[in-house]
Amino acid sequence: MGGRAAPAAPTRPALAVLAVSFGLFGIARTTGSGWLIVILAGVGGTMALAAVLPAVGLGRVTVTVEAPRDATVGRSVELTVDLGGRTRPLKLRPLGLDSPWTGVIIPCRGRLPVTPRRRGVVGEVRVELRSAAPLGLVWWRRKVTVPLARPMEVGPRPLDSTSAPAAGRSSDASTPAGASATTADAVRTIRDYVAGDPIKLVHWPATARAGELMVKDLESSEMPSLVVAVDLSVGGPDAVEEAAGRAAGLATAALRSGTAVTLLTSEATGPRSAVVTSPAEVGRRLARAVPGRLPAPPPGTEVVVVSAAGRPAGGGR
Repeated sequence: MGGRAAPAAPTRPALAVLAVSFGLFGIARTTGSGWLIVILAGVGGTMALAAVLPAVGLGRVTVTVEAPRDATVGRSVELTVDLGGRTRPLKLRPLGLDSPWTGVIIPCRGRLPVTPRRRGVVGEVRVELRSAAPLGLVWWRRKVTVPLARPMEVGPRPLDSTSAPAAGRSSDASTPAGASATTADAVRTIRDYVAGDPIKLVHWPATARAGELMVKDLESSEMPSLVVAVDLSVGGPDAVEEAAGRAAGLATAALRSGTAVTLLTSEATGPRSAVVTSPAEVGRRLARAVPGRLPAPPPGTEVVVVSAAGRPAGGGR
């Protein structure tokens, strides 16, 4: 959806031309010189064109934006921007996403680095266009709202989060507090290492015999698990964003240690409880998380509650 072009600012050359014009006008009035009037008429016509043509060119510029599905607050990602039209010079920048002004020659298609400021689901991007074409004397601007074919889900920046262990349990570096620990190594089989397997599952004797990394395939019922409840219902905006970041840090650390993670969140559609299997999934779930009622935890599990009102704490069964 495109907006109308509006004047932005005259350039220094334009101000210089105006100053000279006023000087010539004063001389013409004093001397009655006809040739100065002719010059002023030419300058006035040029300034009129310089003030109108950028608006016409900007009105014909078309903008299409494609965004990656996943992004993280404070981390740079690239938008793919497709610009159509003929106005030159042209510069643009997305609004609400940290990005410098970028000069382009259109028509063109290219990548534009941006840094999301806030967590959430981005369904459209507002882009500000500026042009002083063709004479470069007066800048005009136009703000365009571009819907995304696929929304960009901006997850929180994962923060280190140290939670209190649940009652009767101790925590260690490999098992996050609140996780249900494995009672014993119930090894189903030994298999080849796959990228993403936690280092704790490496079977070193088998690795030494095979000459390549081998890992233990444990019984699924014996795998450690963690349930994280993300309560964003209390606290200001900064506290909410910090809580989401702590939940992301806790869930990501657990996944990397080989722990199964279930997130309890509230979304625009209501409470949601689901297993997450990768840091990208954690980011997507927390991008959609909003203040609201949380679902009940799975029966027989222990819960770590991460709240915007304070630090995470171990919960009960």
